[in-house]
Amino acid sequence: MCADVARAFMLGYLLVSDVCEHGGNLQAATERFGLPAGGWQDLSTGISPWGYPVSQVPSHVWQHLPIDRIPLMNAAQNVYGVSAECIFPVPGTQAAIAAVPRFLPAARVALPSCGYHEHQYHWTNTGHTPVFYSTADELLQLAKNGAVDHVVVINPNNPTGQRICRADLQKVYQSIAGVLLVDEAFMDFQPEHTMAAFVAQQPRLVVLRSVGKFFGLAGIRVGFVLSCHAQIKNIKHLFEPWGVSGPAMWVAEQALSDRDWQQAQRQRIDNTFQSLTTLLQAFTERLPTKITLSGAGLFISLAGHEALLHALHNALAARGIYTRWGYQCRRSATAYLRFGLPDDDNVRLQSALHAIQQEWKL
Repeated sequence: MCADVARAFMLGYLLVSDVCEHGGNLQAATERFGLPAGGWQDLSTGISPWGYPVSQVPSHVWQHLPIDRIPLMNAAQNVYGVSAECIFPVPGTQAAIAAVPRFLPAARVALPSCGYHEHQYHWTNTGHTPVFYSTADELLQLAKNGAVDHVVVINPNNPTGQRICRADLQKVYQSIAGVLLVDEAFMDFQPEHTMAAFVAQQPRLVVLRSVGKFFGLAGIRVGFVLSCHAQIKNIKHLFEPWGVSGPAMWVAEQALSDRDWQQAQRQRIDNTFQSLTTLLQAFTERLPTKITLSGAGLFISLAGHEALLHALHNALAARGIYTRWGYQCRRSATAYLRFGLPDDDNVRLQSALHAIQQEWKL
C-alpha cells in the first residue's frame, strides 16, 4: 500500500467522527469543511434528484380539510394492483415502520443484519426479539426451522441493493405463523418484482410503498401500507382523520396517475445508474483493497475497508460532494459508502474522483 493511500486511511479515522457521528448531515459537513464555493452536491439520500413536476395546487385543496381520498386511492389502486380497502395512506413510510410492530404481539422477528436501522429500532422498542439474517438462504432456514414468528425484508435492501425474489418470499410467508413485512421503498424502479399483488390472498403480508424516493417528493411525506391483515388495518386509526394533508394527497395522486412520466423516470434513472456504476468501477479498481459495488437504481454502495471508505467520504466532502457513510452491519466488519444519483451527468463527481486519484497517487 503506498504511503499516500495509507495517509488517507489515517485521515479517514481522524475525521470521521467530525462528519459522520455528529448528525451525519449537510449541516455537520459544513461545520467541518465549511460551505463549498459551489454549494454542496448532496448524494447522500438515495432520493431521485429529478422530482415529479408539481403543478399549482388548486386553492380549494388548501382551503378544505382532506376529506376526499377517492382520487388518491384510485391512483394507488391502479399503480399497486391492490383493492382500496387494503390500502392505507400514511405520512411517509417512516410512520408505518414505527406503527406496524405496535399492532402485533411481541414475538421473534427476523431482521436484515444490514439495512435501514429504523426497522430494528421500532421492533425492539415494542418488545419483539430480533433475530438477524444476512442472505435469502439464511432467512429461509430461519423460517423453515420455526426460529422466527415475524419477518422484515427490505426489498431491495438499502444499502446492499440485495433483492429477495418473490418465489423465496412466498416460501418464507408459508413457513411462518406471523407477519411478513416487505419494505418496498425503492421498488418503483423495478415494479415487476413487487409483492403487492399477493396482499389480497395473503392476509399476513404487509407491503410498504413510498412516494418520496422514486418520484423525488420526499417533502410531501406520503407513503402507503398495503395489507388486508385485520390488526394492521387498524393503523388507519393512528392517522385519522387528517394524517396526510390535502396538498400532499393531491400531489401524490397527480404523480401516481402520470404513467408516461414514470416510464421516462425509469429510463432516466437507469441511464444515470449505469454511467455512475462505470465511473465508480473505474475508480475503485485502482484502490489497494477490494471494494464491492452494489445498488438498486437510485443508489450505488461501495462496500469494503472501513478506513478507506472513511477517507474517500471525507475527500469527497472536502470537494463539496456529500455521500452517506456508515451502515456497519452486524456480523461483518464491512462499511458502506452510498452514492445517490447525480443530476449533472457525473461531471462534478468525475472531477473530484480524478483529483483524489492524483492526490492519492493511484
